[in-house]
Parts: sequence; C-alpha cells; structure tokens
Amino acid sequence: MATPIGQIPFREKGHTNCVEHKGRQLELYCEKCDTLVCLKCLSTIHKGHDVCELNEITPQKKQDIQNFIDRTETNDLVQLRKYITSTDTLLKDNTSNFEKVSNKLKTQTDQLKQDLDLLTTQTLSLYQKMEEDNAKLIQTYKQDLEMYDKQLKQRVQECKTALQRGSNIEIYDAGCAIGSKTNLPVKPVLGTASFTPNKHPKHHLELALGTIDISREGQASVDQDNTSVTPSG
Repeated sequence: MATPIGQIPFREKGHTNCVEHKGRQLELYCEKCDTLVCLKCLSTIHKGHDVCELNEITPQKKQDIQNFIDRTETNDLVQLRKYITSTDTLLKDNTSNFEKVSNKLKTQTDQLKQDLDLLTTQTLSLYQKMEEDNAKLIQTYKQDLEMYDKQLKQRVQECKTALQRGSNIEIYDAGCAIGSKTNLPVKPVLGTASFTPNKHPKHHLELALGTIDISREGQASVDQDNTSVTPSG
C-alpha cells in the first residue's frame, strides 16, 4: 500500500526492507539523515548524502548499547530501586500523618462537645434556678392575695352586720374601718430568660474547631539532587 501524500514513511522496528522502495534491502546508513537506506535511495531522496555500509556503524552502536546497559544497571536501576523502597516509608508516613491530624481533630471535637454540654448544663441549671425562684415569688404572691381576699371578705361581713344590728358605736367603728385604705399585694417582678438559636453556626464552629490546612501537590516532587532516571540514548 502506497504511503499517503505528505506522510513521512516509517520503518517498523526489525523490518529489513526499505520503506521507500519495496523489496529493497537496507544495506547502507545515511549519516546526514541518521537513517537506514537502500542502494536505490542513493539516486533518489538521499542523492549526494554521505553514506556508509551498515556494518561500519555496528561497532559504535554496540558500544552505545553497552554503555546504556552499564549506565542503567549501575545508576538508574539502583536509584529506581531506592525510590521504590522509599515508597514504603512514604506510605507509612502518610498513614501516620493523617492518623495524627485526624486524632487531633477528633480530640478537639470531643472537647468542644464536652464544653458545649457543660455550657448547656450550666445554662439549664440557671434556667431551673430562675424557674424555682419565680415559682416561690408567685406562690407568695398568691398567698398574699388569698389573705387579702379573706380580710376583705371579713370586713364586708362586719359592715353588713353593723348595718343590720349594730349600735351607733359599732356603725361608727365600721365606717372608720372602711375609710382606711388597704393596698393590694404588690405583684412580684419575675426573672426572665430567653434563648435565640444561632441560625448560621457553621462559621463559629469552624473558628472554635481550629485551623485546617490542606495542600495538594499536583505534580511529583523533584528530588533534591535533581536526579533523573530517564534513560538517555
């Protein structure tokens, strides 16, 4: 199948035939283009280029390959193993760090709950004390009203008796008695309490809980010595 117009031919790894000239063996190396070519390429797309036989560059390629093997096994793979091993420590530290911060958060939350429960208990106790004090005042006020009611009824009865069969002296005394003004018992001033729930407590809860800092690393950190384990040709 012909190569589409504008698309650069690509030789798959291991193929020995020229991608430009089908059936032609790749026997030469174009130094200018750094690619393998066939004999026919010398009169076409690689015309005038410096070329050499493939076997002439093989020793250098072998040396390059050996250098890569030595460098990779001696440095890159050793460093990679260190990085892989270090991930175990990173995992442990990661677990430990989040356990610590989670425990601190839970401890603070528990303390806030205890403080809130204590504050609630103290406030409810204050409410109860005020309720009891008010109840005593109201009960005393009720007793004073009942006593006043009893006294007033007794005076009315005395006045009726005086009118019905009292002597002039008794009528006089009754008339003087009603002239003395008797005040109603004073209504007590009761203690009052109110409670307005915070409709937006979240901000205050966040302040009470403490500062929460979260950072997310979007990229892998660079090692301090800037070591790269990327194989190079």
